[in-house]
Amino acid sequence: MKVAAYDYPPYFSDVLETDLTRELVTILNEHQDSYEFQIQIIPPTSRYEALSEAGCCDVIFFESPLWGWDRRNINYEKTIPLVSGKERLVTAKKEGRTQSFFDDFEGKILGGVKGYHYLLGGELIASDEVKEKYTVYLADSRIINVRMVLGGRVDLTIVNDELLSALEGSQQIKVENLLLAEKASFAYNLHILVGENKSITAGSIQRHLRELGRKGEIDSLFRRFNMERFQTYRPSTIR
Repeated sequence: MKVAAYDYPPYFSDVLETDLTRELVTILNEHQDSYEFQIQIIPPTSRYEALSEAGCCDVIFFESPLWGWDRRNINYEKTIPLVSGKERLVTAKKEGRTQSFFDDFEGKILGGVKGYHYLLGGELIASDEVKEKYTVYLADSRIINVRMVLGGRVDLTIVNDELLSALEGSQQIKVENLLLAEKASFAYNLHILVGENKSITAGSIQRHLRELGRKGEIDSLFRRFNMERFQTYRPSTIR
């Protein structure tokens, strides 16, 4: 069972020591022997085709249907939401820099990620469209974006609250050196998406999640990444 995965920490990352997708794949494989879940790394722009009927993959973990899926002729099922997340602008803390820094992008370089979607100016747009409207440096990783902000190479970037929470106390990135916008720019729910005519269904995955939840495995997974407050899944909600 191929699990499409692209860089979106803390859900999947080659930079971090581990992530939620890899850990969930491990516990799913340990829990049952009907399916063997295997991660297939893809670029974010390829995730739609990956779940198409002729695509390379069967499922994608921690994905929002809001992220461009309505523009694609791809049929899929989704589980109930597992996570409720938010994104917000961040910049480096500097003396005299306040929340007004986030009021406009004039004369500022925004760090983005290729293939991501951003809510800017009241419109949810893909990264290539962002580049047409703003001064943007597009990297391959959100971790790179944050490091570039802290290093002064870009002025601001957009980060998900879940990543900031997972990085608390990390020696890799000092999140305490970031100034966070008080107002979130975008809120979303993350599901497991299953391509049409694949050898597994959203209902089958939900049954396995329910069993893992009853064993405390799902709660433990979110707790390990300091993400309990974003967790919308509870064992009693999965049917």
